[in-house]
Amino acid sequence: MASSSGSRAAEVEPRRNAFHEGAPVLHIAWSAGEQYAGEAQLEAGSAFVLARRMNLPEQQPLVAERIDGSAYVFVRLPYVSDPALVITATAGQPVVHRGQRANGAVVQLTGPTGESTTPAPGQKISLTHSGTRIELRYPDLTFAAVVEFDLPAQQPAGSGTVQLGVDSLQHEDAWLVAAIAVALSPEHGVVAHGELKRAFALWRGTEEHSDGAFDRNVLRPALASRGLEMPGPRLNKIVYLVERCRRTSEFPSRLLEDVRARLRAVGMDVA
Repeated sequence: MASSSGSRAAEVEPRRNAFHEGAPVLHIAWSAGEQYAGEAQLEAGSAFVLARRMNLPEQQPLVAERIDGSAYVFVRLPYVSDPALVITATAGQPVVHRGQRANGAVVQLTGPTGESTTPAPGQKISLTHSGTRIELRYPDLTFAAVVEFDLPAQQPAGSGTVQLGVDSLQHEDAWLVAAIAVALSPEHGVVAHGELKRAFALWRGTEEHSDGAFDRNVLRPALASRGLEMPGPRLNKIVYLVERCRRTSEFPSRLLEDVRARLRAVGMDVA
């Protein structure tokens, strides 16, 4: 990224609480190289977004703005995706979406204990630890965001309340169906097509799709969102989906247990 003067860096640096309205549930401290830094406070439903904007003036390669309650950082770099990173604040765990295509980028999430995860393009991850550091690295740019949040107390066992993290699955079908597929699949196999279709319908509270509609409207988008292409129309889409999610550790074990608990609560016979 092109360097800038101290006055320019001060121009784009949001002050602490610059994005604060009401009761924030998420605090993000971000930096882009050595020239730019800022902070954002977000309420549930708002997001922090890193994205490309090539119409920025050449002498101003980064701009931080607030738009409709969300915080945006725009960079004038052609290889940064639009968006590259989206961190969504929820009432529970924040959700990180890697929109950044490969393009030579390294995207890494590092928890406070040092454990790291490298999400694939299109992957979404629910953060389980406050203080997680998210980095997008190129040779000439390192963008970092440290995400801090308070986790609500978990409900006691047997309360009938779904535990923390499950609500973050509601955002889109492609993420939900993958979590259900992994949660219901045996260790060395995958859930049957009809069982997955029924579980998905029970979760959503809707009628079951036909086989063709379920594949077309739910399974194929779930594969496409993870960059997977089926080499043939008759191959088992669930195998590809479950193997991809397991290989990238997309869903933590505690979240999968929460998914099974929710499915039991809506009438699914889950082991």
